[in-house]
Amino acid sequence: MADGKCRKVLQFNSLDFRHAKVLEIFNQRPRNMTELVVNAVLHYISCPDASLELTKESIRKIVAEVLMEMQADGTLSLKAPGDDKQTAGGLSHSEQEELSGFMGAFRGRG
Repeated sequence: MADGKCRKVLQFNSLDFRHAKVLEIFNQRPRNMTELVVNAVLHYISCPDASLELTKESIRKIVAEVLMEMQADGTLSLKAPGDDKQTAGGLSHSEQEELSGFMGAFRGRG
């Protein structure tokens, strides 16, 4: 420590997609990992929203908000042409299939 340098060891879980992404970034930039860590920690501490981890529930809420906005502005229509049959949930069979297919992209992550 006479030269002002201190060494810390980080341990990553390669099964956690966030850790795997950081490891990928580190592997692409092996010479400036310290600067990345310093900037990330300082940003995390100074930015109140940075500490809000994305949970499955927060992702569902965001997706629902986006879907409602898209329905409101007409960029998303959940009603298939000629399909007026409604199910108990208020959505037609084709609407349920379309929404199920869309939400399938988010299943299995969590």
